[in-house]
Amino acid sequence: MTPRTPGEDGSPGRPRRVRVGVGDLAVVDDDATLTTSGLGSCVAVAMADRRAGVRGLLHAMLPSAARSRPAAPRPGKYVDSGIDALYTALVDAGAASTRLDAQLVGGAELLDLTAAVGPQNVERARERLTAASIPIVASDVGADVGRTVRFVAGGEVVVRAADGFERTIE
Repeated sequence: MTPRTPGEDGSPGRPRRVRVGVGDLAVVDDDATLTTSGLGSCVAVAMADRRAGVRGLLHAMLPSAARSRPAAPRPGKYVDSGIDALYTALVDAGAASTRLDAQLVGGAELLDLTAAVGPQNVERARERLTAASIPIVASDVGADVGRTVRFVAGGEVVVRAADGFERTIE
């Protein structure tokens, strides 16, 4: 499952990089680095079966597809349908559902809105993952700073905040 798709690059001797856009998801079963940027109120969900070497990354914008009319043509746009689609893609790629774990990043409150989307995205992700019995092993959520994510082959998620601070969660 290593065919290249738009948004991928790499040079000889370095792992390829797969860019995950807003409202999108990707799954890999090699040493590729999954990346996404522009996480403000959006949430990134990194899921993996580390034993099988299958990993995936979702960059969701809104909490629930239930409110979309008509039905969501891009399940990755929403946290709930995006997690469902990512789960299915991971299992289809060889992950064992019982070995999946997740890491959450994003969900910031960048704008002063009455219905803060960031915290709703994080809450919906936690609910959906709990319902699917997928443990959340690490997170970097909330606050008022945007983030960029790199999900590397070892299963670590490298988070770079807009303020320049970088940390690794696993």
